[in-house]
Amino acid sequence: MNFESPWAFAFVIPLVLLFILVILKRNNNTGITFSSSYPLLIEKKSLRQNLLWLPTLLFFLASLFMIAALARPRKRLDEVRKVTSGVAMELVVDRSGSMAAEIENGTSYIRRMDIVKKNLLSFIAGNGKELSGRPDDLIGLIAFAKYADTLSPLSLSHDVLKEFTTGLDVVTKKEDDGTSIGDAIALAAARLKNVGKNNDSEKGYEIKSKIIILLTDGENNTGKYSPREAAELAANWGIKIYSIGFGGTAYYEMDSLFGKRKVPIGSAVDKKTLNEISKITGGEYFEADSAKDLAAVYEKIDQMEKAQIVSFTEYKYKELFFEFLVLSIIMLAAAVILDSTILRRLP
Repeated sequence: MNFESPWAFAFVIPLVLLFILVILKRNNNTGITFSSSYPLLIEKKSLRQNLLWLPTLLFFLASLFMIAALARPRKRLDEVRKVTSGVAMELVVDRSGSMAAEIENGTSYIRRMDIVKKNLLSFIAGNGKELSGRPDDLIGLIAFAKYADTLSPLSLSHDVLKEFTTGLDVVTKKEDDGTSIGDAIALAAARLKNVGKNNDSEKGYEIKSKIIILLTDGENNTGKYSPREAAELAANWGIKIYSIGFGGTAYYEMDSLFGKRKVPIGSAVDKKTLNEISKITGGEYFEADSAKDLAAVYEKIDQMEKAQIVSFTEYKYKELFFEFLVLSIIMLAAAVILDSTILRRLP
């Protein structure tokens, strides 16, 4: 809780001085002088006499709560971070069957797809180390195999994006398998083309740059558009492509006469094409053969696409003025009633 007008507490000083003067005045009331006070001595004070100070205290507390109400007490409910500029980007991820292959990760093996998801989440939300996250950027997620699909639209709200990223997985049906790199780029470019122009949901948001971060472990083998055609579309619309070839030696688990064993497979990354489409759009091509390499690539892209962010934070508050005012009135009413009835003083 905080106070919007703390200057009101300046009234507490004269209030305290007034309270002290009232107490001193009552204590100095000598009454009537007798030649002997013995007949008037009372061995024990009554409850009423012991509570004669209560109305004065209630008047003092009522005044304090009135001053506190004047100071506008508020409780902060939540905060809304307003962002006025940033980067618009589409994360385009290969989910073809080959992304289920495993690569060595220290003493164990881990699927390519699981490594990719971990790095995407770190890129989006930060990892507390090298990556601070991208909270000020419009980010969307597109996954592709034989077909390219938008999993999460471009948005500044990344909670849903993180859920879709966590749930991302390789295709399981053979008829859905394939690698349509060209179609995925074309879809991402189309999503980015008009962002920031028409009646976007993020009004007042300035796009500093538009980028596609493409990750694949293979080569284009299906789809309507070739990677080059799609890259030329992106270039015409002012969109850069950062392509990542996630290759290296991978392993499939297969049954054999001696039980399950891991069989190594080579890399199928089309480095030439990925490098070409990046150059066409003014982007850059990266190679990653391990989990460590991939993490380093996302860190590098994160640094390359740092826009000068303009943002501010708004807070929502609940006003507590009424609650303090009610307490003040209750105490004031109690003081008046007590002082006029059972705790009344005679002149």
